[in-house]
Parts: sequence; structure tokens; C-alpha cells
Amino acid sequence: MKKTILTFGIAAMGMMTCMQAQENTLTVPADTTLASNSYLLEADTIDYISDKVQNWYVGLSIGGSYSMGENTRFGNFFDMTRPSFQLQVGRNFYPQFGLRATLSYLPQRGRAEWSTSEYLEKYAQQDGNYDFQIGAGFLDGVVDFHSALFGYKEKRRFSLKGYLGLGAIYVFGFDKDKTDWLKHPTYKDCTVDGVHHNAGDALNPGYGYTVNTHPYWYFAGHVGLIADVRLTDAWSVNLDASFNGTDDGYNGMRYRRVYDSYVNLMLGAMYKFKNQNGERSVKYAHYNNKDVVDELNRLLDETADSLKEARNPIIVPYENVSYNEMLQTTVSFYIDKTFVTDAQKRNVKSVAQFMENHPNFDVVITGYADVQTAYPKYNMMLSQKRAQAVYEILTQEYGVDPNRLSMDYKGDEEQPFEMVNEWNRAVVFYLKPHTSAFKAEVEDKADDIKLNSHESNRLNQTGSKDTRRP
Repeated sequence: MKKTILTFGIAAMGMMTCMQAQENTLTVPADTTLASNSYLLEADTIDYISDKVQNWYVGLSIGGSYSMGENTRFGNFFDMTRPSFQLQVGRNFYPQFGLRATLSYLPQRGRAEWSTSEYLEKYAQQDGNYDFQIGAGFLDGVVDFHSALFGYKEKRRFSLKGYLGLGAIYVFGFDKDKTDWLKHPTYKDCTVDGVHHNAGDALNPGYGYTVNTHPYWYFAGHVGLIADVRLTDAWSVNLDASFNGTDDGYNGMRYRRVYDSYVNLMLGAMYKFKNQNGERSVKYAHYNNKDVVDELNRLLDETADSLKEARNPIIVPYENVSYNEMLQTTVSFYIDKTFVTDAQKRNVKSVAQFMENHPNFDVVITGYADVQTAYPKYNMMLSQKRAQAVYEILTQEYGVDPNRLSMDYKGDEEQPFEMVNEWNRAVVFYLKPHTSAFKAEVEDKADDIKLNSHESNRLNQTGSKDTRRP
């Protein structure tokens, strides 16, 4: 029995440590390519789990508890089984793993075995049964086997969970009338082996059972399984089966054993509260790459190490680059905006570091606008302001020599990223050989474009960060 319990416990603990942490985790296609010092993703979409993972829940269960202490195997199973009640409060920190605390009230029945029960006085039950009570509290680690093995599914109807917990029990409420009689049992009015005994005569020494009736705390542990069936987003029902181990003296009797045990089988209901997002379960967020590139960059930065280990992305080094080549690093913009977000400034910084490490190259900063938004003359002005914004950060914040920079802008006349329209809201960088004649000033292609007053006001507001999300 000890080996069985130990094996089950080790297996349950192993499952807990093998969970995949999905809080703030990205699900990225295996062929995703990352440029060095850049988080430009070449995937169509990305899903990730929001950081508000799971809400609190409470549950109430009722069922039966069967003591496996001394002599109970000689009694009637149903007579030895007593009702049990449990309150639980918990929270899942990941879809696969959580913690819960339980409080239980467990009436129990112990037993003194009698080979001469037919001669016992009826003052106490002839079967030697006696009642006592248990209050139990545990802290459990709970593993959702379905989510761990088959992946998280928000609307899963059935799930099997396992738990392993430590706690304590408080034993009290022994039936003292019966336990005192068990210590000194008496005959009924009968004749045994030709000897007549009057009612109340004490049995021979050795037939008594001493039961320690003093209330006491005992250390305890348990393992169990929960079969959970989801009814609605808020409610579920479950069947909870557990094996509980504690001190040999918990039932008031000790008999050459290290521990005693009892088992519980309870049917319960669970109510799940809403979390900070107003949801009752884990939610996936789904974004297009370019529309929220700053948010994706933040998440990728936080999980860069695990992402590289999990997916082995291709890192594009800045080695063996050639003239007229476009750098892999791209600065992306919100729709109809020209300001550079904090996330995209990392990409601008990587260009500054590249230029510092490659003094034989100059860079042409080239702005673009996507062809499906606005119209050509407005997009030309928009791409100009995007290129200018990047130029100012490179020179003013990162100290790049202006003589090594040149600006150009294409509006929507050219689309460097033909596959995904939104990706063209960007500034890209082309390499040129270094020359002292390389100037930042270029011909203003937009000088002869006349915008009406509404267009001009709209363009003047494109640098504000207080705007709607794309």
C-alpha cells in the first residue's frame, strides 16, 4: 500500500512540473523568421493568451467517507461509511495548473472486532462500532490532465483533473459511552461453556479495547481525481475521489501501524467567478501582425528566450550585406499615423547600431504608405513625414551622423510588401556606399501637391499618440 501511494504521489507531482506555462505565451508558426534586433514577423496571424488567466471559484460537495483503520474490514461496508461534506476555494493560475484550499467535515466510524460478540451485553452495539468526528483542511495543487495533454480548449465539456495536497485533521467528538464500555466489555445473561454469566459480568482480561478519546491534531496528506463536467460558463458539477493518509492513532486506536487512512467519494457543484476581464475562462487574443506590431514586439521581447528554444526561429545576421540591399529591420506605423512607438524605437536603435558597426555603409531612409488607405497625394505626404520622424530619432536620439543618412519617400506608388497590404505602413532602410557627398536633403516630391484644409488638418494630427488603435 505504501509503495502504491508513493508511486501515485510522484506521478502527480511530475505532472505538475511538466505544465506548459501559457500566460503571456505566443503561438507562432514554425516558419516564423526574426530579423536580428528586430521583431518583424512573417506570419499571417498570431494568437496569445491574455495575462488575466483564470478567475476564482468556489465549490460545495457532499458524499461518503470510509475509514480504513483497525478492524473496519470486518464490518458491513455501508454501515461503516459515513456522510461527508466539503467546501473548496481555488484558482487556476494556468489552464493546466492551479491551487485550491478545502475544508471538510467528516463523521467517521471506528470498530473493535469481537470474536465473542454473541455473548456481549447489548448496552453497546455488539459489533463494536463507535463514532467520532474529523475536521480536515488541505492545500492542493490541481492538474488539468486534458489541458496538459491535449491543449487548452475554452469550451471543453469534460475534463479529468488530479490533485496532491498536504494539510491537517482535527479529531474530536468520540462517543464516550461506547468507548468507555469497549474498554471494559460485559456479558449479557448467558451460559458459555457450561459457565453461567450474569448480565454486567466483565469479560476476561484481554477482550477490552482502549480508545483514546482526547481531541488531537494530526498531519495528513491526500491524492485524488476529479471528473468535472461543465454545464454553463459559470457552473459545473464534479465527482471527487480521494485517498487520505494520516497518523495511525487518528481513530483513537493504535495497532503496530505507521499510518491509517480513509477514502472519500463526493459529488459537488462549482461556481466560477468572473475575472478582471469580465470573463469566466481563459481567453485567446487574436491580432493581425502589422496592426498591433508594438504589442507583439512587447510580448516577443518578454518571451524571446522561450520562443527561440521552442521554435528555433531563423536569425538573419547583418553579415555579408551588399550595396542597394534593404535591411531586414523595418519600422512599422499605425494606420494614418507618423509617430514612432516605443516598441518600434528598438528597431530604429538597431539601425543606429548597424551603422556604428559598419562605417562603410550609408543608409537611405525610405517611407511608404499602404495603397488601400487614403489616396496618392495624401499618402505621399504621409510617407514623407514617416521618413522624417525616423530621421530625427536617428540623428537626435542616437547620434547618427546626418551626412550618412538620406531620405526618400514613395507614398503608395511602390509597395515593398506585396503580400500583406498593412505591412506597407512602414519605413525601410536601403544601403549605399559611404561617401562624404551623401546629404540628408533631397528634392521635396510633395512640394507641388496641394491639400485642401481638411486634408492638411488631418495630416498635421498624424503625429499624435492620443489616437485610436488601428
